Amino acid sequence: MPRDSNESDGSDSGVPLGRRQFVGAVGASVPLALAGCTSGGDSEGSKNSSTAASGGDASSQSDGSGGSPKSGGTLQWGGAVPVQGLDPHLDSSAASKRVLENIYEELVQLQPDYSLKPHLAKTLKKQENNTLLSMELHQGVKFHDGTEMTAEDVMASYQRVANGDYLASGFFKFVENMTAPGKYKFEIKLKEPFAPFIAKMATAELAIMPKKEAQKKKIGEPVGTGPYRFESREIESSFTMTKFEDYWDAGDGGPYLDKIVKSEITDPSVRLQSFQAGDYDFINGVAPKDVNTVKNMPNARFEKQFPKSLVYLGMNCNRKPFDDKHARLALDFALDKQKIMQAALYGTGQTTATPATPGSPWVNKDVQPRPRNKQKAKQHLKKAGKPDGYKATFKIPQSYPAQVQAAKVISDQASDVGIQLDIQKITWNSWLSDVYSKQNFQATTSSYLALWYPDVSFYKFLHPEGAFFFTGWTNDEYNKLVEEARHMYDQQKRAEKYHKATEILHRERAGHLFLWWQANLFGAKNQYKGDIGAPDGSTLRFQNNWLEN
Repeated sequence: MPRDSNESDGSDSGVPLGRRQFVGAVGASVPLALAGCTSGGDSEGSKNSSTAASGGDASSQSDGSGGSPKSGGTLQWGGAVPVQGLDPHLDSSAASKRVLENIYEELVQLQPDYSLKPHLAKTLKKQENNTLLSMELHQGVKFHDGTEMTAEDVMASYQRVANGDYLASGFFKFVENMTAPGKYKFEIKLKEPFAPFIAKMATAELAIMPKKEAQKKKIGEPVGTGPYRFESREIESSFTMTKFEDYWDAGDGGPYLDKIVKSEITDPSVRLQSFQAGDYDFINGVAPKDVNTVKNMPNARFEKQFPKSLVYLGMNCNRKPFDDKHARLALDFALDKQKIMQAALYGTGQTTATPATPGSPWVNKDVQPRPRNKQKAKQHLKKAGKPDGYKATFKIPQSYPAQVQAAKVISDQASDVGIQLDIQKITWNSWLSDVYSKQNFQATTSSYLALWYPDVSFYKFLHPEGAFFFTGWTNDEYNKLVEEARHMYDQQKRAEKYHKATEILHRERAGHLFLWWQANLFGAKNQYKGDIGAPDGSTLRFQNNWLEN
């Protein structure tokens, strides 16, 4: 679900901090969630979708590669949303996670193909019917304070979360015990096989920090093992990190940049103008309406990366008219999702009928968005006992212009079959209070961030025990499928569960009517090299980026 921001394209999302402990109990706070394993050949699917374009005559380097990496230089980054907090176990904002991804590291790391591989852990073995996670740690890993990472630091980091009120604290209800049988060995004993725990280990919510830092209730200055170290922060103004010269994993390349300076430029128009003027080497949060402007810049490249966020139309299945499946199906058939996405995102999005990450094995390719069919919409209205249509309030968070624009198109299309949606633009706080907490709504729109593991999207939002369940739709067969999937490590068998679950969501017209996947939109000077973004579709990794002279 989105977290409020002043960004015009509504690109940053997170979770309401007031529900942090509840969020952690059932799923990832920033939707970064999968259910696979690490070493041993388990994989989470195919590569995430991304495209690149370059202006002028630089199309041969449109992916940002070309030439040999070079060390040195300061990357000037025009950021869309200010960094919030600096505690990886505590802060749910996407803006914070984008920088913390480079400062902190985890035992397991997400790869571009959605697989999970040991990272700070040299090996990870699943034993005793997938309930014992045994890890050998890399030796010689240095924290930014110069101390060596050992199993004591790992234990302290995990105990901090397990015994506190942090984003992932609830996950430890699945843990029987944790031990550090050697200086470089760490083990986790699960009460039962629970695949999402390994995925959680690949997020900043279980980042590793020095033992003395883990003993603090809240982190003020981050100290990790990452390729870049924290230097300074001016609240609401800038954030600076510098190369960590003793980075343990530099053998495969990077870090190359001496310094990264993020300037907080919340207005997308000002940010774009500054980029055009040459003030920045890189900007994130390009507004969809400005994509062609970036593409046409002679010495710049544009990149689009899925997934970032999934936008949906929420229908309250506990209130009329949407307590009737046919009323929901009538609205579904009344809408042309492609036109809605085009209007809201200027064609930069991707329509969907599933919450599964694009390109992942969890996608049921046989389930597609229903095409607009006014005749079928009217047939379902008759089945719902409302042949002349119905009226419903349509509460839209006003700080998300793309959703506001989409709501206008949705309302116009629905009216063609007699469905009158009364658009009510509300503040973010009102949305959290009235729509999300009190379920005082009939229809609404919302979104959640890149869902690279399926447990978040299929369980947390759509299972009655999920932390973000609020539209009221429930189905016993669906619930059983996603419950079983949580405890399975075999990718193919899990995928089959999610494919069947998708069919039920679609057939029964669940309370989440998926509209589109929204992409991260980036602009960069041609001399800024390397891949932009990170596999999770939400954060950024700068280790293998460099600047050409």
